[in-house]
Amino acid sequence: MDFRRIEMIFLIVFLALDVFLLASYTQKGSNATYNTTPTVTNEQAIIKDMKDDHITVPKLSNDKGEGYYLASQTEDVLAKNTKELSSQSTSYNYDTHKLTSQFNVPIGYGKNNVVTVLKGFVENEHNVLHGQEYVYQSGMSDAKSTIVFAQKTKQGVIIDPQGTLTFKISNGSVTGYTQTYLPNVTVLREKQTTISARDAIELLYTSSEISQNSKIVWYKLGYSELIDVRGSIIYVPVWNVMIQHKGTKNETLKKVNALTKTIIKGTTTTDSSSSSASSSSTTVDADD
Repeated sequence: MDFRRIEMIFLIVFLALDVFLLASYTQKGSNATYNTTPTVTNEQAIIKDMKDDHITVPKLSNDKGEGYYLASQTEDVLAKNTKELSSQSTSYNYDTHKLTSQFNVPIGYGKNNVVTVLKGFVENEHNVLHGQEYVYQSGMSDAKSTIVFAQKTKQGVIIDPQGTLTFKISNGSVTGYTQTYLPNVTVLREKQTTISARDAIELLYTSSEISQNSKIVWYKLGYSELIDVRGSIIYVPVWNVMIQHKGTKNETLKKVNALTKTIIKGTTTTDSSSSSASSSSTTVDADD
């Protein structure tokens, strides 16, 4: 037997195998190069669908935050302390727990910024009860008719009818305000992760809560009422999303539970008001 011939045959087979393996590897590398084009994610597809439906969407954050389950007792604290207020006449509604104030002399602000004037005004306890516990909300305000402040707590801001201070403007002067206040806010459970602004708005869209030809004018994370249990009201972090309908200019406020990622039914629709796109936050911020 010609061992040298057999040796040559094995060498040729070995070299052929090497060539085959090298060719296969090169082909795979070539294919990988062609597959580097980024794929469209589900989030990108939803945003594209919204744009195709002529929905104007501001820049959305994917950042998640933290929030709590809070509780507050229904108490008429404001009614008990109106005697501390000066230069105004007040009335109190025990059904809505709302204080209404009318200034004896309207506050003129001339060329000054009305928001700056009112920020200083609320700092005085004789002007507004617990005034230092409220922060200005630009997205909820209309410089021509109403300036809105929201109550803040250690856990975050309250975006709810029961924690709101609203000043009324008429003919270039501030004539009075309405106020609600949550006393003794307590934490029921340890902090939990909240969904992002993008999560909330995509949920509203995929649930047909945002119609075509709409504009998201502002969105903000804050605490809103979940349930009333025997006089103790439970509050949770909620994404508040104001949607303007381009045809009618009417605005609708939508709410999404930021802990359970569920839509809170029952929306508020108003006539067009000034709503600038407010900055959102990944925590329940206490300011705007």
